[in-house]
Order: sequence, then structure tokens, then C-alpha cells
Amino acid sequence: MSKHLRLARLIELMGVIKFHPEWGPKRLAEYFEISEKRLYDDLNELNAANIPIVYNGKGYSFLQPITLPPVQFTSEEALALLAGSSVLERQKDPAFAAASRGAVRKIIGRLPEEMRSALTALDNRLRADTPAAAETRSSLSTLNRAIMDRRSVRFDYYTYSRNRTGSREADPYGVIYRGNAWYLIAFCHNRGEVRTFRVNRIRGLAVSKNTFVYPENFSIHEYVADCWGVFQGEETDVVINFSPKLAPLIEEIEWRPDQKIERRPDGGITFSIRAKGLLEIRRWVLSWGEGVEVVRPPELREDVARHAAAIARANSRSRRPKGKI
Repeated sequence: MSKHLRLARLIELMGVIKFHPEWGPKRLAEYFEISEKRLYDDLNELNAANIPIVYNGKGYSFLQPITLPPVQFTSEEALALLAGSSVLERQKDPAFAAASRGAVRKIIGRLPEEMRSALTALDNRLRADTPAAAETRSSLSTLNRAIMDRRSVRFDYYTYSRNRTGSREADPYGVIYRGNAWYLIAFCHNRGEVRTFRVNRIRGLAVSKNTFVYPENFSIHEYVADCWGVFQGEETDVVINFSPKLAPLIEEIEWRPDQKIERRPDGGITFSIRAKGLLEIRRWVLSWGEGVEVVRPPELREDVARHAAAIARANSRSRRPKGKI
């Protein structure tokens, strides 16, 4: 091993012992992914360097107080670590994703206890695929703080489908980035159930003094696992045919972990999934234009046909250029 890597591990070992005096040799060896023999060699090396470390019956501690440079993160910077790790975990290279998660775990392990506990609890409530848009950063900062402190929030929300704005109070469970927008997953007091809110439609966001208990059996990852995007709906089998021209574009991306793709004799493919909600799938189907056919469910097929017809009508109208006869 490079002497530089050994030195880096020794420095990190001092920090881990400082913040985890309850960790014994087995736990420390697992953390650094080395043998217990190698760990004892490292401890002896530190002792030889006049940094006396003693076993306290459960873990290790310093015989004399030592000063280590503190790892100082703001809550927003620490949350960014989790968000960045979430991005990498969604990549197809499992080794790259695992390395990212391991690095973040080690960094979080060096944080003060209060922040470390909050981030560990938050780890399953933050999911991101890309950075936030500028107009949502203020809201996201407020929401992240409310999520960590487990405080309810109040805001005005514009509902696009009803073209109406109403006041809401909700318990924020987490935030997620999907389809070029950030979404808040929260228990809505008005509706009495978990709902999804698009962050850029939130106005007048304020953190309440009221606290809430995060449900132990709730996970954002599981909540959106069977959704095409973020919105919920009835679970349905979806089957779509793509033409030979579109087939390579569909096959080169893993759209869903549970997707099934079957090749047809004409060179096209049949794409199958089971998903909750059809709104976002309909938008996806329409984005491919010609060469795509919904096989089932029938309600999705009819919805796509209706919107495609409306698009065709809007684009087939003859328009006379202004200023010309």
C-alpha cells in the first residue's frame, strides 16, 4: 500500500476514534475494510508517534486530549452530500454507486452526533437526479430544514388541473427530483393522506412550530418505486409497441428496473411494465411521436389517441402570415 494512503487512513482513524469511542477492533476493521491485524498495526503506529491510544473496555480513546480539525458542514452542505450520492446510486455502474455510498458514509461518520443522527434518518427521504432550478432553491432549503427538524409546513399551492390556489398544511417526508422538477412528498392535513406537491408551485412557504412523527414504515424510495414519475394512481399493466426505428432508443436506456422488452419479427419491440398512474406515461408515449402504439390498458390507448388527435388538429390549421394577402 502507498505510504500516502496509509497516512490518510491513520489520520482518518484518529477522527473515527474521537467520534466513536464505543467502536471496538472488529467494528473499526470493518469500517476501514482491513483485517484486525492491520488495524492493530495502525494503532501501534499511532502510539509510536506519541499519540497514545488506550482500550477502554468497549472501544478506544486517547490517553491525552488531542485536537483534530473539525469537519464543519452546514446542514445544506451535508444534505448536498446525500443528494449527490443519490445521483450516483442511480447510475448503471454498481461499483461506482457503491464507492459513492461508502465515501458519503465515512464523511457522515465524522460529523457531530446531532447532525449525524439527523442525516442518517434523512438518508431515505432525499432523492435527486439533478440540481435544483434557481427559482426553487429557497423553498428546497426551507423544506430540507423542516424535514430534518420534523416540523410541519404551511404554504399556498397552485393545482394545475383545477386552476386553483389553496392553503395547505403538511408534514414534509422528503423531496425528490423527477422529470425536470422538484417534488415534495408530504402528509397533507387537508386531504388526510400522503400527497405529492410540485415545489415550484408552492408559494408563501413557512415552517410551523408543530412537530410530527415520521412513520417508520414509510420510504420515499418505495413510495415512488412503481410510479413512472412521482404521481400515484391505480396499479396497472402497461404494454407498448415501438417501431424498428424507435426500438434502439428505447433499448439503450433502463427506464424502469422491472421493465420487460421483447423483440418482434419486424425489428420492433414490445415494452412492458407495471406502474401506478398513467398521466406521466401518456406524456412519455406522446413524446415519441409516430412509431409508438399503446396495446394496453385501453384507457391509456384512448387517452393517447385523444391528445394526439388534438395535437394534429392544432398543427393542421392553415395560418396566413401576418402582413400578407
